[in-house]
Amino acid sequence: MLLRHSAELDAFGQHKLVEDPESADIILFAEMDRFGAFAERVRAHQYYRNYPDKCFLFESEDEPFPILPGIYASLTRKQYRPSHTRTGFYLYVVENPFIQHRPLTGQEPFLASFIGNSGTHPVREQILAIRRPDFLLRDTGKTSYRMAYEADPAERPPFWEEYADAMSNALFSLCPRGLGAGSIRLYESMKMGRPCIILADAWQPNAGVDWDAFSIRIPESEASQIPEILERNADRAVEMGLRARAEWEKWFSEKVRFHRVVELCLDIQRCRGRFGPLERLYHLRHIPLHLRLYLRSKKWLFKRDGKIWW
Repeated sequence: MLLRHSAELDAFGQHKLVEDPESADIILFAEMDRFGAFAERVRAHQYYRNYPDKCFLFESEDEPFPILPGIYASLTRKQYRPSHTRTGFYLYVVENPFIQHRPLTGQEPFLASFIGNSGTHPVREQILAIRRPDFLLRDTGKTSYRMAYEADPAERPPFWEEYADAMSNALFSLCPRGLGAGSIRLYESMKMGRPCIILADAWQPNAGVDWDAFSIRIPESEASQIPEILERNADRAVEMGLRARAEWEKWFSEKVRFHRVVELCLDIQRCRGRFGPLERLYHLRHIPLHLRLYLRSKKWLFKRDGKIWW
């Protein structure tokens, strides 16, 4: 388990794993499956039923339904509540081994790059419509999903290497939203050391990260202006790339992930104490907005196990 491995490498030493749920300050369920069944299984778990105030989810699904308190990679601004949710990052996708720190030289052949599926959000179609020789753009269609979830492991290296090389050969990495408000590409770009161009109006950024130091947020409606914006900032790219890598090391690298996630959960607990019973209205407020997803998860669970937990 990736978070457990991070705990073994923990650079802070402030928190530790225990086996007894009674003595634990928090109980973290880290997602390793598609959304829906995972959340319902947590609600049905004995630990959650016995210690609901200690339990948190770590969820990386594109369209999260935060009925339980926790850390959500694709959290939207509307879903953020200090006493219930925080923005997280990605664990469930096996990391691309070719995404490593490659410091910018300033001599990269392309101004910007993006390789991804145009069909997951209209802003991606706008990006792929840009016609410039200094933009490295490729529409992968559904290949990206297949490589992540369905492909034989032997098929992945060529695709992953091309993806990483494209990111490496550009001054800026274009990080538009897809099905979800968040994007794993954002964290991959930080890891490589590339300035991030974020197009995700609904996304709630991770607290604490110095986003202004290494990223540029562009409204989705202004995607056509990307070339001009990047030209004005090209002389900052090398420094922004160094800051991107530094922030990744500080907030998302293996040696800090465990500590950061625990701290986020503890912060939710502290805020929950300030807000009190009003937080219960959160569920009533959000269930109608996500009723389709909620019922779909119930149907999936019933088909698989013949049980439904309400």
